[in-house]
Parts: sequence; structure tokens; C-alpha cells
Amino acid sequence: MASDPRSWYQRSEHRTSTGFSTLKHARFTSPHLIDRWDCIAINQQTVSRQLFTRIENAVQQRNHLEDIKASEFELLTATAFEIFTEEKVDIAVVEVGMGGRLDATNIIGQTEDPSHPEYIDGQAFRPPPLVTAISKIGLDHQAFLGDTLSEIAREKAGIFKPGVPAIYDLSNDHEVLTALEDQSDYLETLNVTHLETPFQLLEPGIRHACFADELASKSAEAEISAYIPEHTKRNMSVAFRATWIALQQLGRLPSNHNSRSQRESTLLERLANTMIKNAAQEVRFPGRLQDLNIERLTGKKQDVLLDGAHNAQSAKVLAAAVNRQRTAHPEHAEMGVTWVLACSSTKDVDEILRTLLRPGDVVYAVEFGPVDGMPWVEPMSSDTIVNAVMSLAGSMPRIEAHACGRDLRSALQKASDKAQGGPMIVAGSLYLVGDVLRLVKNAIEGTTG
Repeated sequence: MASDPRSWYQRSEHRTSTGFSTLKHARFTSPHLIDRWDCIAINQQTVSRQLFTRIENAVQQRNHLEDIKASEFELLTATAFEIFTEEKVDIAVVEVGMGGRLDATNIIGQTEDPSHPEYIDGQAFRPPPLVTAISKIGLDHQAFLGDTLSEIAREKAGIFKPGVPAIYDLSNDHEVLTALEDQSDYLETLNVTHLETPFQLLEPGIRHACFADELASKSAEAEISAYIPEHTKRNMSVAFRATWIALQQLGRLPSNHNSRSQRESTLLERLANTMIKNAAQEVRFPGRLQDLNIERLTGKKQDVLLDGAHNAQSAKVLAAAVNRQRTAHPEHAEMGVTWVLACSSTKDVDEILRTLLRPGDVVYAVEFGPVDGMPWVEPMSSDTIVNAVMSLAGSMPRIEAHACGRDLRSALQKASDKAQGGPMIVAGSLYLVGDVLRLVKNAIEGTTG
């Protein structure tokens, strides 16, 4: 995630007026894109390789000495948490690796094993999270999480904790919402999904521009002119609620909105609106609808759209963006879109391709390389992807597909030659995104690998 390294909270009038110190904040997301340590950040800056390596070595040594037999992701999670502890962060955003209930990150807030208590200064060292949040749920990782949306939702809801505020995307299918609500009720979770505040603090135009329809005021013009996709609006809704509630839990924002002074109300309104404006205008996620110049790799002035769409749900988001490109550039309609696609071996490639491709498109199928720290991840063979593309030829005429194996650079060159400056998309896997970004980085630095 990229944005202005100064946080909105550091700049806010509200924080200055209250006299609070700035919060040292951290992030742990997965998978990494270029380097294994880029999944861990403090104050929006990726941790250094030296810090990551030192802490990782200590974690691995403990794993070996105590014969813990931790998985690769468990070791990575432990490394992130040890870094957070050493760096004395105040708050961290932790993304679940897969599912929720059995994920390594879900150690947060879990009750200790009575036979192995962990106490610091007499208190259990597994405090509950400040808030839990779940975005849109789709069919993914069925081999591990279940075959239906309801089953997957129950696994995701495993992050809910008794008494901890819970937020989730209200656009989820009915069976997902039912499963989330059932689990929330069972755990006596503090369900604040439907909480209107802090949206009441937002200007109508910003609500309309940045949030999903049920939260928007239709009567005002959007103040933020940039197009914001519907899924981004919904994600922003979840993130905004979760952030506001986390700050309330920390005592940084008032919980009682009925007994505040006029000055405090004004400062809170400014804070809320500034948060949303900054998020909408500044935050960018590498590998998610990312514009990238690959001239250093191909020798051609060719921009590509880079996206890690790896399931039917994310493919729909990418397809909407690509279709906007098709509409905006009708001169490319006859030649179609040129794709460089890869896919993990466990994914439903047929569904992804049906969502993305249109008549006249050309696909160069590739295989991403070994994933550092994730030896279990395997690419789908490029021949399999080509066969899946050609199976669509009956319903989508003039489709081409070419297998390029693991020669990503060659695939990018061939695709660039074919695109001739027209729309070119690299997609299908975040691991492919990482390989492309690594190639570009190496080309800029004059290194190989």
C-alpha cells in the first residue's frame, strides 16, 4: 500500500487539540509482492531487510530448539508480531492469511492453554483485538474452507471475539450475512456493522463519492471526481468504520457522540472528512489495478495494467476496469485486449477466463516462479491455461492463446509486440504480479534475477 508517509492522524487538528502523541502503527499483509519482508510495514514504511532477517532468524531458532514444527506462514506471522513488539507499535492492522478460524494470525485474543500460560507483569499477553472486520466473501480456497459461501463465512467469522466490535460488508450474499450474524450472536460479539456514526460526520458529497449506495446521499455532487469502483467504496466503508472504532477503543476518539462541544464536533467532522479524502486520493495498492511501464523490459513504450485478480470475485472487478478501457478506446476494439495470465494450480481458471476475456483477445499464458517462503504454492501449467482459453473459442470467436512456460520476460515481449500500444493486462495471480514488479525493479537497478 502506498500513500503519503505522513498519516492523516499525525496531521489532524483533533489530535493536536487533544494533546495526544502520534500513534506508531504497523501492517502485516500477505502474500508479499517483491521481497518477503515487504508484507510488514511500520508507519507505512516497509521494514528493513536487516530487521526482518534478524527477527526471523531468532524465530526460526526457537522453532528448531523447541521442536515446534511451525509452518512457513506461522513463522512469518511470529516474525511480524516479534517485530511489532520490538518496535513498540501502538496499533497494527493484521490481515488473515487464509480463512480465519484456524489461521495463524487468529492467535490474537485467543485464550491461553492453561498448561502453558504466557504472562507478562502478571497479565495474559494475548489481548483481544480492538476490532475485527470482514470484507466481501467469495468462493476461494474451497479445499480448505468449504464448498459453499456459508461454510467459508463461518471460517472467516472465526476471527470474531466475545465483546469485540465486529464490522462486515453488508453487500455480502444473504447466506454469508446469516452465517456472520449467527456467529456474532453466539459469541456475544459487539456487532456494530449497522452503526451509522461516524458516517453522520461526513459531508454528503463525500458520502456519495466514496461509499456504497446504502450509505450515500444521492442529492449532492461528489467532491472527489476520480472514479471509485463499487468494491472500493464497500471496502472503504468497512475500513472507515473499523478505524474509527479502533481509535475509540484506544480512547483517542469519543464514544459518546451526544455530549460533545461544538468545537469538538467540528474537529471530528474535519477529521472524518480528511480521512476519507486522503484514503480516496492517496492510497494505492501495488498489484491492484496498477498502471506500470515495462519499456525497460520490452524496449517499447508500453504501459500495462497490473492486477492480482485470482478468483471470480476479483476477476469481475478487473473485468469492469478493462471494459471501461475498451469503451474509452474504441479504436482498439478490433484488435482486442492482450493478456499475460498466470494462475495458481488450485484456482478455477475457467471461471476467471469467462469473466475476463472477450472476442478478439489474445492470451500469453505463463507460470510464475517459486514463491519465497511459500514452497507449497504451485503455478498452473501454461498449457492448461491455453487449453482453458481455447475451450471458450466456440462462444468467443477470434481468441488466441500461446503457452510461454516460465519465460515471463519473453511472454511480456511477445505480448507487447502484439499489443502495439493497445490495452495490455497482466493478471491472474499476485505471485505473477510479484514476478513482474521484481523484473522491473531489477531492470531499474541493473541487476538480474
